[in-house]
Amino acid sequence: MLFIEPFWLCILIPIVVAPISLGASLAFHHWRLPRIDKAIVLSAAGLALASIGGGALFAVVLVALVLFTHRVALVIESAGKEPERARGGLPRARTWLAVAVGVQSATVAAMSRAGIIDGPLRGIRGVLVPFGLSYFAFHGISYLVDVYRRRAIADRSRWQLAVHLILLPQIAGGPLTYESVARQVARRLPSLSDYSYGVRRLIIGAWKVFVMAALAGAQADATFGVRRATLNASQAWLGIVCFTMQMYYAFSGYSDMGIGFGRMLGIRLPENFRWPYVAGSVREFWRRWHIGLSAWFGEYADLSPAPDRVPPLTTAREALVVGLCAVWYGVGWTFVVWGLYHASLIVLERRGLETALKRLPAPLRSVYLLTVVIVGWTVLRSATLGDALAFQKALAGLNPSASQVRVTVDPELWLLLVAGAVGCAPLLPSIRRWTVAIDALIVSILMMGFASVLFTWRCGRMVVMPVVQWWRGTPTRVGPQGGNAL
Repeated sequence: MLFIEPFWLCILIPIVVAPISLGASLAFHHWRLPRIDKAIVLSAAGLALASIGGGALFAVVLVALVLFTHRVALVIESAGKEPERARGGLPRARTWLAVAVGVQSATVAAMSRAGIIDGPLRGIRGVLVPFGLSYFAFHGISYLVDVYRRRAIADRSRWQLAVHLILLPQIAGGPLTYESVARQVARRLPSLSDYSYGVRRLIIGAWKVFVMAALAGAQADATFGVRRATLNASQAWLGIVCFTMQMYYAFSGYSDMGIGFGRMLGIRLPENFRWPYVAGSVREFWRRWHIGLSAWFGEYADLSPAPDRVPPLTTAREALVVGLCAVWYGVGWTFVVWGLYHASLIVLERRGLETALKRLPAPLRSVYLLTVVIVGWTVLRSATLGDALAFQKALAGLNPSASQVRVTVDPELWLLLVAGAVGCAPLLPSIRRWTVAIDALIVSILMMGFASVLFTWRCGRMVVMPVVQWWRGTPTRVGPQGGNAL
């Protein structure tokens, strides 16, 4: 996986990469220097990170994709103009669009086959598509489709396009439209408030991924590693609840880190998760879960022959969007069945079930949503469909060979379950007013930490250097005021 290890997300990005953009912004404002194109800085940094994280060949492939997408967009725009239509320009534009979509998808599919997800989601069977690699294709396809539909003008700047295709997809939790990013790259520079907010979101995301999701995933792995024939109901429920938390905290944590990193660069990214587990229906769940991915599939899954028309989100299209999201999550029959399961529930809800659910009290709607989501997670987490069925029998207490082992929950796990349940629900409005104070506190802690490190290093050098020089037999050089010149 690219750029989701703790070393990248918690050290290099907030301490090395983002401060460069912040320092440049402050220098432009303070000394009124000529403004260097932000797109050049960000895209060059993206290529440098790609070459370090994925190798020189990976960076070459990305450069080729940028140049290919840039050229095809210009051809599509030229072919779609009014004078060209009478001479067959529109069919030529559709042909180029189909070729470009095929090239983007094939390239990323080939690159994705070499990467299997690691970290807090490592226990899921199948091949999960690496986050950044799939977004290269998504961003390129959405850009070309927008140009074809005349919703965006083909960018003449290769650097500006490179920012959209290379830098942001590595971290952001969902595909973005070109217009939503291009204007910010061209007009906004990061400020101190942007950087402090980005640090806070990055810390929150890192806590979700590397603490909450990791601890919940360890318990889920232990439960799903038990033989299904000996699994009792208590063990099964503990494991699937932990896996339910693992999925939310892992994916929402990566999205939080993406939002934080983008904010450090002066780019406001949209929210990707809005408390999906408090939804009242499966349709509402998918409007809160991976918002960017679902919206992208809903808008770009159907390449309509009419460039000016975006097809409406019918029942079939909404079910198709969920199925495509499942395919994006991974390869295997469990992923396919999981997608079909959610798609079937969406069809039922659109045909009257959701209307009936709205008549129920909110707690009952939440019980319905959590029940159907947990049943789906058992399919996604199991290695085979047979294992998923056996696990569901254990959840229902119908496993005749279940062991009588009593489940012991230690204090750490209790704390995880309570904190995880609280974190899956919205914060109270009265708490949100403390976010500014939290920003200031985090920046103060960072400044104090930096000052403490600098002070310790300086004092240590003042003490150690004379000793080292004496040991080597080198006389200590005296400064102009009688002190030791260090």
